[in-house]
Amino acid sequence: EVFEVADRNWRGIGRIPASGWRLSDAYRAYDAEHRFDVTGIRTEEPAVCRAGEVLQGLIKPTECAAFGTACTPRTPLGATMVSSEGACAAYYLYRRMNGTPAQGSRIPQEEMNPVG
Repeated sequence: EVFEVADRNWRGIGRIPASGWRLSDAYRAYDAEHRFDVTGIRTEEPAVCRAGEVLQGLIKPTECAAFGTACTPRTPLGATMVSSEGACAAYYLYRRMNGTPAQGSRIPQEEMNPVG
């Protein structure tokens, strides 16, 4: 009774019909989207970012030209690098722990263990 199925935009993928939830009309007074007139939220990554293809399993993170260069956990371009559980972030962290730097780059010590 509180929620209803809704179309949602997903970072890196786009709009997927009936893939999310929203508060039902009975709870509209508590819905921040309506209460604060939230509109115009972009869910697109830069063109160089291939996070959508990573999310869909079409490519591995290392197949993206931005991986480990323009896109790192400190400067994420897409959803899969933003979250520490994202595929790109995991590849970034564990690839380096195995001693394989991205495209010959030097790895700053603080990036070896972003948790602390």
